[in-house]
Amino acid sequence: MKFLASLTLFFIFLTACAGPTVAPVQPTPSTKAANTPTPAPIARATNTPAPTNTPPPTDTPAPLTTKLILWENLAPAQADQLSLDIKAFKQFYPNARIEIQHYDNPQELAAAIIEGRVDYDIVLGAMPLLSPLQQADKLQPLSQLFPPDFLNAFASVTLTGASAEDELWGLPDSAGFHLLLFYNRDLLETPPSTTEEMRDLAADLSGGAQWGLVLNSFDPLWVLPWLSGFDGWIIDDEGAPTLNTEAMAQTLTLYKSWHQMPGGIAPQVSLLKARELFNEGKAAMLIDGEWAIGELAQESQIPWSVAVLPAVGEDERPAAPLVLARCWALSADTSGRQAEAAIAFLEFITRAERQLVWTEKFGLLPTRRDALNSPQILTDPALRVSAQQLQNGKGLPLDVDAVSLLNAMRQPLDLMLRGKVEPTEAAAQMTNDE
Repeated sequence: MKFLASLTLFFIFLTACAGPTVAPVQPTPSTKAANTPTPAPIARATNTPAPTNTPPPTDTPAPLTTKLILWENLAPAQADQLSLDIKAFKQFYPNARIEIQHYDNPQELAAAIIEGRVDYDIVLGAMPLLSPLQQADKLQPLSQLFPPDFLNAFASVTLTGASAEDELWGLPDSAGFHLLLFYNRDLLETPPSTTEEMRDLAADLSGGAQWGLVLNSFDPLWVLPWLSGFDGWIIDDEGAPTLNTEAMAQTLTLYKSWHQMPGGIAPQVSLLKARELFNEGKAAMLIDGEWAIGELAQESQIPWSVAVLPAVGEDERPAAPLVLARCWALSADTSGRQAEAAIAFLEFITRAERQLVWTEKFGLLPTRRDALNSPQILTDPALRVSAQQLQNGKGLPLDVDAVSLLNAMRQPLDLMLRGKVEPTEAAAQMTNDE
């Protein structure tokens, strides 16, 4: 599925020269000439100076070219756009030469870098690549290379995925992976604002061959957004797993209650089946990933809209789905002129105007706050909602294994939805299975 593939993916020196200084003219005192006669000078023989050879002109040394090796795993159209961005960068840094290398498998590239089989200065990648590089000390920390104002210009949730051990190891290029609520406007005029409303609407809109709500029920990713209503998340502030907690048990209780309704939610539905039911007009609401915006625009024949996930809990707290980012990172071995050029490139490639070009061409959400709040995002109904949900989401640090945490939840969630265990027991099993 595309969302699983996304899990493995998924940024001018001016020298002023002063002109020559003219030595000031020293004033000559105005005095009368003395009447004392001046003796005639005595003629003395002098040696004729030897002629000197004029040195030949020397050529002005050519500026040194700075070569950078950049690895990416972009689709062909995005790779072409990156080449255009690099061409634009060279207008500001003409002596830089960036050699682009493509990789398909992040784990294989990480192993090759760690074992010293390939060189790199800059890499564009997500957690599966950056995490092992950071743990092997192959990434350069960025907090000391960029001023705080520059780093604070990125949405905080996007920086989480590039952080570990109280340090920043990457600059977020694009972010997403979060869940959203899609709805059929022929069946539902206004989307629910709370989970209670969503449950009631799902029941009211079900009947016959039509379901009120469809979602990928057995995937743990669809459980995570609702933890925020109970002050929960899957890790604590130190990065330790928090699966066996009261917050998880409460979240699972809520999640199970939706699936126990007589009707309302289509039972045991996969992601592909849920999408199929929605596209056929047989489901009023669909919880799917942000990647569905582009896919539904191409494949769906129904009038659909998208909304943020409904608020959860008695306090109606915003749902907080998992957010992942793709980041630019710098090799720990890059120094000197290479580091200077690489830093300039990272500053250039993560500019808001550049990110918005990628939004226009590929539908990718930017990570800069000014880009997320730009008219281009705010005037597009789907992008505006997606950007709002992204900023309400939560990330995971580089040194946290998201796949392992989700896998630890998978079987206990399955058992709970099939009535084999209660929510509290399912939460306890998540920790045991981790």
